[in-house]
Amino acid sequence: MKKNYKNILIIKMSSLGDIIHALPSLYVLRKTYPEAKITWAVHPAFAGILPGKPWIDEIYLVDRKRIKQISYLKEVHRDLKARHFDLVIDLQMIAKSGIISFLSGCSERIGYQDAREGSFLASHPISGPHKKGHIIEQLLDVMRYLGCEVTDIEFPLHDYSQELVEVKKMLTEEGIDGPYVVLVPGTRGEAKKWPIPSWGRLAAALSEHHIYQVISGTASETDMGKAIQELSPSSYTVNLMGKTSLLQLAALERMASLHISSDTGPLHIANAVHTPMIALFGPTLPDRSGPYGNPDSVVLLADHPGTKECRMDTIPVEKVLSQALDILESDIEDHHGTYYQSEQPVD
Repeated sequence: MKKNYKNILIIKMSSLGDIIHALPSLYVLRKTYPEAKITWAVHPAFAGILPGKPWIDEIYLVDRKRIKQISYLKEVHRDLKARHFDLVIDLQMIAKSGIISFLSGCSERIGYQDAREGSFLASHPISGPHKKGHIIEQLLDVMRYLGCEVTDIEFPLHDYSQELVEVKKMLTEEGIDGPYVVLVPGTRGEAKKWPIPSWGRLAAALSEHHIYQVISGTASETDMGKAIQELSPSSYTVNLMGKTSLLQLAALERMASLHISSDTGPLHIANAVHTPMIALFGPTLPDRSGPYGNPDSVVLLADHPGTKECRMDTIPVEKVLSQALDILESDIEDHHGTYYQSEQPVD
C-alpha cells in the first residue's frame, strides 16, 4: 500500500550529468505525490538547472566548501530538522549525501542501490530490476519502490524561455545565421577526452561543408576552445566557452541541429532537450551513463571500451564527420535545424 508522504527531501547535490539523470525520478515522484512538498538539496553551482514549481517547492543549497565544518553541519541539522520531512530520498549515495540524509532527522531514509562510502548507514539502499542497467533506471527503481508508475522518461527543467532569446541574440552577434552543431571538448577525467587535434580536424571539416559549430564549455576550459579555433580558423567555428549559464546552455542545446561530445554534463542536457547527438565513449560505458530515451542519439565507442587500455584517439575523425553529415542531412529541415524559429522549452 502506497504511503501518503507530505514532505519529501531529495538529495542529489552534484554533478551536472548526475542531476540530469535524476530528473525523470522527480517527474514520476511529483506525478504520484501531487500534493506533497518536495525539497531538493543541491550544491549552488547546479541549482540553476533545477525546475521550480510545480516540480520542486524548495531548493536547499548545501555549501560543499563548509560540509566538513562541525558548525556548518549543526546549522544544516537545525535547518533540515525544522522542516519535518517524512521521507528522504538519497539519489547520490556517497558520504556527503549520507551526512545530509542523517542530519535531516527524518526516520524514513532510502536511496538507490549503489551505496558507496558508507552511505548505507544513513539511508536504506533500494535495489530493483534495473540494478545493472542505466543509471536513470536505477534511480527510477527507487520511485517504483514508492509506488510510482513509470511510463515515460521525462526531464523537467527550469524554464529557459528568456535564455532562448538571449542565446539567439548571442549567436546572431557571432555571425551565426543558420543551423549549427554544438561541440563540447571538455569533460571530467583526461581519459574520457577526445584529443584536441581531433576536435580541430572535425571543426575544420564541418567548416568546409559550411556548417556552423559552437564550441561550448566552462571558463576554465577556454584554452581548449582557442586551440580548436587555431586548428579551424574559420568564421564557421565560434567559441562560446565560458560565456553561457546553465540555462543558456540548455537553450543553446535546444536550438542546435546536433550535439557532439564525450561523456559530460552538457551531453545529458542535450539529451534532456531531445537534441540529436553523437556521444563519444571509451573508459565509461554508455550502457550505464550514455544518452537515454533519445531516439536521435548515436554512440561511437573507442577501442577496448570500459578497460584501462581504452584510448579515445582510436575514434576516427572521419567516422564522427560521416555520422554528423548523415544526421544533419536528415535533420536539417526540422525544428532543430532552424534555430531562428520560435522555440518553447520542453517540459
